[in-house]
Amino acid sequence: MSLNNPSLSKLVGKQWLFKWKGFAGVFNSMVALQLLAIVFTWGGTGQSGTSMGNVSLSMSFYSTDTVVALTMGWAFFSAILITTKAYRNDDFLFVTNRLSSNLANMLFLVSASVVAGLTAIISQYAIQMIQYVQGHTFISSTAPLALGEWLTGASATILYVLFFGAIGYLIGCITQMHRTLVVIVPVVLIGLLFIFSSFVPDVFSFFRFYFQEHTFWLFMIKMVGTILLLFLASILVSNRQEVIK
Repeated sequence: MSLNNPSLSKLVGKQWLFKWKGFAGVFNSMVALQLLAIVFTWGGTGQSGTSMGNVSLSMSFYSTDTVVALTMGWAFFSAILITTKAYRNDDFLFVTNRLSSNLANMLFLVSASVVAGLTAIISQYAIQMIQYVQGHTFISSTAPLALGEWLTGASATILYVLFFGAIGYLIGCITQMHRTLVVIVPVVLIGLLFIFSSFVPDVFSFFRFYFQEHTFWLFMIKMVGTILLLFLASILVSNRQEVIK
């Protein structure tokens, strides 16, 4: 019997570091998706024009919405990926249990969401640079953001990315219990979403609750609370899976 009894925090830290290095490939797909999103916005996300006499004016609108949307999709599928058996077997390199493995995965999702959210926000500067290189005049639709406003936008983006990552992680944990759940879970979720949208007043709709909150601190409480609940549900499902096996 080993006299070495590592603490949970040290064990989670070592596993997180291992996953950060071992899962580096998922960041390659993130960069590829974000570059693809920038290409999609090359011609602008909207256009308008006007003319007066011999003078014509053409305007194209640009935003990072596509970049952020694809980044959230990346977080969702990457979270599902790290719950698969091939990735879970990597934990056997450590003296571990289901709790420490889950905590390390969640810590990885948090850190990966920070990186993904920041690169998604910074992509706006890449879009602007492309327009300058092409000789276009770029006019911002808003006043230059103060540091506090920029940090608020970056934090919101990170939370959205982590939110979709937490959803993907829970779905991944559930689908690992039985293969048929891979098909059943998405169908049930989509069905519940339609039912929820049909019977619940629009003011309480899912989209409005999470995506149209104007008070940042209230938005932050909603998102952090939901993410913690999703992670807690993932831990409970994983423990149940361990018992079944």
